[in-house]
Amino acid sequence: MKSKKELPQILKQMVNAGQIRSHKARSSVYWLPSLEDQASARILKALSEAPLTQTDLKSKLRSLLSGWPQPKRDEMLDLLLKENRVYKVSPLTGKIELLSARPELTPRDYVRMALQMAVAKLKPMGFTAEQVFNTAQELLQRELTADKPSGDWDQAVLERMIQLKLAVANGAPISLTELRHSLPSETSGKYTFDRAVLRMAEQGTVVLHRYDYPESLSRRERDALVSDERGNYFIGVSKV
Repeated sequence: MKSKKELPQILKQMVNAGQIRSHKARSSVYWLPSLEDQASARILKALSEAPLTQTDLKSKLRSLLSGWPQPKRDEMLDLLLKENRVYKVSPLTGKIELLSARPELTPRDYVRMALQMAVAKLKPMGFTAEQVFNTAQELLQRELTADKPSGDWDQAVLERMIQLKLAVANGAPISLTELRHSLPSETSGKYTFDRAVLRMAEQGTVVLHRYDYPESLSRRERDALVSDERGNYFIGVSKV
């Protein structure tokens, strides 16, 4: 058995032989070479989830690589950059480059960053992440349907009403929520669906059935109903 006094020399010999790794921070730290591969994998995984600034990545690595000296974490990141396993990419705003596990970001990456930025900016004003995402989805629906002939949407809604309930052809009412959920995603978006139903009501094609006590509902429940600009909420629809 080796004595405690011999341990520093033994560790030095193992480092020189490449059997273990060492880094001097406040005190010498030792680890097996395989742990470096595991640490690199954690860095790459963190950057594959979302691009990060170098400051944000370093903050995240404090927990992902706890126990590793900061200089060693920096050294490993520099090595990944030199090996082209981590890339510097353009930010959405500002001049600070982002780090990513991919050489180029996609529109999806930038849109996600824009939504996260919007959530962060609007949160102090009392808006929730759900409200931001719902509004973004509504605006997207408007853009996608801007050039679509309104008659196409109206016909699709009428046909689905009758498919769901044959008695609709004779004036029987049907739930607007049920109708919305039965339509394809490009037609069932709140803006597209509400606009189509309200337009059909104005043209006299359908009759809408108003919900009398919307104040008794939660915000989410009210959003599920069709509403107009006068503050009316509608729960059902009938074909004229």
